[in-house]
Amino acid sequence: MKIRRGTKVFALTLTGLLMASGCSSQDSRVEESQSPPSAAELMPRLVDEVTDKDQLPEGFEASGTYAVDSQRHLASSGYGEHFVAEGEGGELCLLTLAAPKEQGGDPEIASSTCPPVQHVLDNGILLETTGGESSFDVVSYLLPPDISEQSATEAIRELVPENHSDLRPPVEIISADSAVLLVMTSQTSQQLGEFQLPRANGDSLTLRPIR
Repeated sequence: MKIRRGTKVFALTLTGLLMASGCSSQDSRVEESQSPPSAAELMPRLVDEVTDKDQLPEGFEASGTYAVDSQRHLASSGYGEHFVAEGEGGELCLLTLAAPKEQGGDPEIASSTCPPVQHVLDNGILLETTGGESSFDVVSYLLPPDISEQSATEAIRELVPENHSDLRPPVEIISADSAVLLVMTSQTSQQLGEFQLPRANGDSLTLRPIR
């Protein structure tokens, strides 16, 4: 579903529910007798005081799948701005506003996805933001909380040895609010193909390109 306003697009995607899988999700899953944490417990940034930085640029309409007043800015990357929000049903939402390729250009497309919190614990969130004529096609992975920045960095370094030699590395690894975010272009995601990240319990999480 896409919401258009002028030349700007906000696309609601569900791809984050499908493209990440654990080699063994049983150990990473909260026991059935327990309730998973709330979105705010998993992402404390959601309860911070609202600032101007938490708002999408003028011309963008928020998706109807999450509470607008819950939206918070999570991180900036060379490929876009990244936000979190709480879904209407308590889900954890990830939003990406794709950056323009040319410096000084205006953002033109954003996308969001809102998986259940249990899915985030097991698999993280995978989101692709595409369709802008002058913007990056962006893939954002919000990793499950049991995968550390160090583990992600070491795994990506094996795949892309010179990853952090550029001002805008092929894969940006960002730690924000106890969360680890991987950000890259769709082309880089396709080039990497399927890869795995180690989990704290000894299992691994498999990440696959969306297309």
